[in-house]
Amino acid sequence: MDVSSIPEPYGWEDPLTGLEGPDLWQRVLVAEISRSIRYGRPLTVVVAEVEGVLELGERWGVDVAGHSLRELAQVLRRLTRTSDYCTRIGLTRFGVILTDTDEIEAINFVERVREEAPATLPHAGEGLQLAFGWASPRARESADSLVRRANHRLMRELLPR
Repeated sequence: MDVSSIPEPYGWEDPLTGLEGPDLWQRVLVAEISRSIRYGRPLTVVVAEVEGVLELGERWGVDVAGHSLRELAQVLRRLTRTSDYCTRIGLTRFGVILTDTDEIEAINFVERVREEAPATLPHAGEGLQLAFGWASPRARESADSLVRRANHRLMRELLPR
């Protein structure tokens, strides 16, 4: 089974999940970091990776893999507020911009997603793993640096222990 037919997100909206796409992620991220720093309001960026989707697609088909991504997107959308931004930024990666949210509140958000996601993901027991990283902006920090820090935390979670 060729899982390369799982569509990657593009542009302003991701047709697979119905979430906003990577273009909106980039534009909003820069604006929200600036707003957060300017007004002294908290902001936390969360990145989520679904490990095992490609293997799931190879075993059960692209439709099952796509369904798993759509289900996770629904969980993320349901648990975010209207002031937050929930996007699909890669083949198996999601980005969430939590406005007016410090890192402790972001950790609580991540834990709610961890609790709810397995119950809604089909084939969750077949090797799908959710990993998260998060970071809040530092003074004069670029969007790229902020996302790198969140991705670094995510990658540490994915490393075998």
